[in-house]
Amino acid sequence: MFGRYHKEELPRVIHISVARYHRTLPQPGEALEFLVAVHEEGTGITWQQNVTVDAATEEFLADATHSLHLRSMGLALTPKKAADLVHTFGTRLYETFLGPEGDKILGTMSPTVILLDVDETILNLPWELLTMSEIPLAERTPFGRLVTTRILPQAGRDPQQEDTVVRILAVANPTLDLPATERALAELEGLTGDHFGFSVEVDVLTQEKATREQFAKSLDGSEYDILHFAGHAFLNPDSPGSSALRFADGDLTADDILKLSWKKPPYFVFNSACESGRAVGGQRLVSDQSHSNGLAAAFLARGVYGYAGYFWPVTDAGAGIFARTFYHTLLERENVGLAFLEARRRALGERWEFGDLTGYSAILYGDAASKHRRDLAMAV
Repeated sequence: MFGRYHKEELPRVIHISVARYHRTLPQPGEALEFLVAVHEEGTGITWQQNVTVDAATEEFLADATHSLHLRSMGLALTPKKAADLVHTFGTRLYETFLGPEGDKILGTMSPTVILLDVDETILNLPWELLTMSEIPLAERTPFGRLVTTRILPQAGRDPQQEDTVVRILAVANPTLDLPATERALAELEGLTGDHFGFSVEVDVLTQEKATREQFAKSLDGSEYDILHFAGHAFLNPDSPGSSALRFADGDLTADDILKLSWKKPPYFVFNSACESGRAVGGQRLVSDQSHSNGLAAAFLARGVYGYAGYFWPVTDAGAGIFARTFYHTLLERENVGLAFLEARRRALGERWEFGDLTGYSAILYGDAASKHRRDLAMAV
């Protein structure tokens, strides 16, 4: 699934960590203090600095995030103003958490991948906009979020014990109003068959057959490698555990996901749906073992290694372009991070002129790097 880079490219995996300085959850009015670190895998030094987010910056980040949310629904900002705000936001985010010293460190590196270790309490920010020298880092190179948490997640699958069959469960258009998802589903079904050393099997739940009951039944006792949902979802900011995926017969909430029965969790989940990658600020991934902070938090806590979703509401057309490009590239390159980068660039190239935020809204949680790392590459 995770492939290799070209032989002439030395893998340079850069971790940028933004960890909360205090063990307790933030309280209203509290100064937000973080420990920011930069480390290149295979090297012996980690650089770090303390960062305090002042009230004015916190207010700006919240307001700008909300304005872009409204833009994603066509309720605010022209495409030009949206582009300007994306740049201003990403630059402010970079200056706040990395600043001149962090910029000096990153300026000495040429990463093949960036992994952002982000604290669970600040998943409410669109980190994919983090901008260095005019270009968002997530647009330059494969970019994945790793969540720093104080909860104990469930165990994932053992890749050493898996076979060469990639099993996919695809759920598409349960509400009958997203035609682009049907085209993406057709492309996904077209992947069935042999692919140079492994094969793909695709099971489908679509339209009125895509019910919560049938979905749970399909997962019960299953060993799917990939779960793909293409439909509607939403984040409930007042009760994030009530955030949900919308099936033909109703909503499957994030807290319901914590109770799903499966033999082994999927390696990778792609919820191609609005706000499916977002969380509420200031909370744990899971509270009291039963209340999750949104859909991404629920799947990650259940042992899923890789999770993709969207930060803001997205268009049917943009999500369709992204999904089709991602899966085509994934099986061609055998690398999640590179496939996600290609899909992001394609969505931006085809939709950004209309102010469509899909390309920037896409979030990849998990290891965006090749399985080949610097220490192994240097050892041969």
